[in-house]
Amino acid sequence: MHTYVTNGQQLNIPACPRSVALGLFDGLHPGHRQVILAAMQGIEDTVTRCVYTFDRATVTTKMSAGELCTPEEETALLGAMGVDELIRVDFATVRHLTPEDFVREILHRQLGAVKVTCGFNYRFGAGGSGDATLLTRLCAAYDIAVTVVPEVDVDGLPINSTAIRAAIAAGDMVLARRLLGRPYGLQVTVTEGQQLGRRLGLPTINQVLPPYLCQPKFGVYASCVQVGTAVYPAVTNIGVRPTVGANQPLAETYLLNYTGDLYGTTPTVYPLRYLREEQVFPSLEALKAQIGLDVAATEGLFAPPSDQTIRAVFFDFDDTLDNRDAAFRQGLSGFLTHYYPSLSEAERSLRQEEMFRYQRGEYGQIIYYETMIRHFLSRWPAEVPADPERALWRFYHDFAAGGVLHPDVLPTLTALRRRGYLTGIITNGRPLPQTCKMDHSGLRPYVDLMVLAGEEGVQKPDPALFHMAAARLGVSPAACLYVGDHPQNDVEGARKAGFKAVLKQADREPDHPIHRFPLPEGLPVIREIRQVLDLLEKDYS
Repeated sequence: MHTYVTNGQQLNIPACPRSVALGLFDGLHPGHRQVILAAMQGIEDTVTRCVYTFDRATVTTKMSAGELCTPEEETALLGAMGVDELIRVDFATVRHLTPEDFVREILHRQLGAVKVTCGFNYRFGAGGSGDATLLTRLCAAYDIAVTVVPEVDVDGLPINSTAIRAAIAAGDMVLARRLLGRPYGLQVTVTEGQQLGRRLGLPTINQVLPPYLCQPKFGVYASCVQVGTAVYPAVTNIGVRPTVGANQPLAETYLLNYTGDLYGTTPTVYPLRYLREEQVFPSLEALKAQIGLDVAATEGLFAPPSDQTIRAVFFDFDDTLDNRDAAFRQGLSGFLTHYYPSLSEAERSLRQEEMFRYQRGEYGQIIYYETMIRHFLSRWPAEVPADPERALWRFYHDFAAGGVLHPDVLPTLTALRRRGYLTGIITNGRPLPQTCKMDHSGLRPYVDLMVLAGEEGVQKPDPALFHMAAARLGVSPAACLYVGDHPQNDVEGARKAGFKAVLKQADREPDHPIHRFPLPEGLPVIREIRQVLDLLEKDYS
């Protein structure tokens, strides 16, 4: 992804047709993602997928609000969505433009926009005088298509950055997580502190909080810390440490069961549950005693439940919540229809089946999608201009758009939340195709967490992936149930991580290699996702 930043000078970007997502995408919550996703749909390979936004420090109404992620996190999130360009502009350079000027000078002349997308409440032009309706009318004069994305909500609450920041400021990390679509994490480099924790026998890591970052309510949190692919329960004090003093707000974290030196590294600290306010202690001994109580509270949060109660229910995605093969064939059909338009229906069907078998390695070694696309573009010269990378991106989105959730998935996820369960997705695969699937599926507002193996550097059945998910929700693996279709990746991986497991039977050919894996004795097996609700009432209550 190319990033272009202007601080008042002329924006020097290559001339090309663009599909442009417009907005202040602070935190990239599910509503933002739908705007960006809309910009990437229905466009030709020659069109650049672009996000046009402002440096929030230059927008006077946002300067003191606090950002929901670092620039590095934002770049990584946009890259995983398949965005080609991020253009971040100094607001002062355009704030004087009328709506007409903005469309003519910025969208038409500077960006070469052929399509723009925005949220339902988008404002633009001097004084915010333009809205989405006016944008649509003005763009029509330049043959620029406009898509306006409606409001997205979770549990009946509208998702917006203001509400997310308010939840974080109140220390309500559960609400913040649901609205943001992922746990709020502090991804800041560890610096050397006063060594006070070491003297108390409780060595800590110190992260000075950037002034631009949205800061949680000052106080002490039960938290978890991710170091590489490992996660550790922790206690985090966010604030100014009134007993010993600090020059500026920082996060000071004690990692349970960790030994090592993290100076200069950038672990992610996830504040999970607010425990208490910061307070002044009469002595270091009193402070140490209170920290001991905070540690005990955190240990209790992550301890296995004495009554075996399930607190969180996780699901695999492909072939568990949807029919992966049907979606895959839909992606192949879109690829063949676009690049080989003269094929008859029968010829297209034959090629589709050949690609399907090839990617499966004739039921041997799975072939990566990139290899598949390059192989067949080489074997069958495309009838229209085809760049392998753009063709792969098109295939990913056709594949993702072809996925249809089983009809009982969203009602079951809704029912689980109403009954007080946390919900999540743990799925294997590379970042771009799996991110596409998650965004197209509409699942994000229905789950508390999505863990995509391709983003974490570890794949199922490695227990580390399951441990990450449990820790980020602040639960013990023993309090988690995992539902998946694969006996090894899902069932065996979940059980090795300490989860309880359920096998979801998927419709597959009799000679599919998955049938070679033996099933553990006594393993619960379901054919429909809604049966999880009955299992929880009967077997896991």
